[in-house]
Amino acid sequence: MKNYIKKLRDKHFNLSEESKFRFDILNYKTDGMIFISSVLLVPLFLALFIFFISFNDKNSLDGWPTTVFSVFYLLSVATGLIFHILRNGRQSFKTGYLWIYMFILGPQVVALPIIFIIPLLAIFSQEQGIVNWYSSILITIFTELIILILAAVYNKKFFKRLKETFKTKWKELIVVTLIGTILLFLISTFLFSNLIETKLFGLPESQNEINLKKMLNGENGNGVKISAIILLFILTVVLAPICEELCMRDSFNLNASNRWLGFVGSAMFFGFIHYGPSFDFEHFLSYTSAGFILSGIFLFTKGNATYTWTLHLTNNLIAFILVLSV
Repeated sequence: MKNYIKKLRDKHFNLSEESKFRFDILNYKTDGMIFISSVLLVPLFLALFIFFISFNDKNSLDGWPTTVFSVFYLLSVATGLIFHILRNGRQSFKTGYLWIYMFILGPQVVALPIIFIIPLLAIFSQEQGIVNWYSSILITIFTELIILILAAVYNKKFFKRLKETFKTKWKELIVVTLIGTILLFLISTFLFSNLIETKLFGLPESQNEINLKKMLNGENGNGVKISAIILLFILTVVLAPICEELCMRDSFNLNASNRWLGFVGSAMFFGFIHYGPSFDFEHFLSYTSAGFILSGIFLFTKGNATYTWTLHLTNNLIAFILVLSV
């Protein structure tokens, strides 16, 4: 059975030597563990600690706990980045290692010019919640756009892999995307989100979903609603799928430099960024299971993020259409 699976993977997912992904460029015992600790383990345990000490007063999580977590999260990631640059030097930028760090730290830099746009946003709405929502969305959009532009210039191997896959493996791409979409629906959406989190535990929507959808209820006027729909489409369908797969699959596994460490770590990280910063641990299962499905497909297809990108895009597009239809 093992030999059959190997032959199947070799036949359908091998690419040219120039496009192949390598899981073992760095030393996972040092570089990999420093990376995993700084971007995932330290922030995860910190968020868990804050969540449990504030468990009886969830409203307090919007105050000092969020500020404390954000500061220490950024310090942890920045420390990991410094260690990486000291150990690996100039190759860090050109080989794709930095994208995951930029994904986490970038919004803080992009937020600086956005601060000057906030007064302009306030002209269109005096409600602070709307201004904050637009600011957050614009920061994320510009961050991901900058990462993709830099990757297109400096990380040509990633885009060469995408191009070769679309050209020579389009049948496999369709099959894997269809199977992955079914798995995401059955496991992440139906089993964990609908049956366990909603029906069994009676949990409301995740904070991540609430934040994304709160501008679409029509109460803020058609102008706000239409602009919110456009921005959400740009973010969730156009930019986020490819940028998140570049950062959370490709760059994450490059830094982990061990296929199993990268598999577990990137799956946990994908879940964490959706529930961790908002301390929404009640939705751990649905987001983390989605992360494991995406990471599993990345591993099975020999480190080819083209497959996880098309799956991620398809899933987000379906969710976007369903949100608009409600």
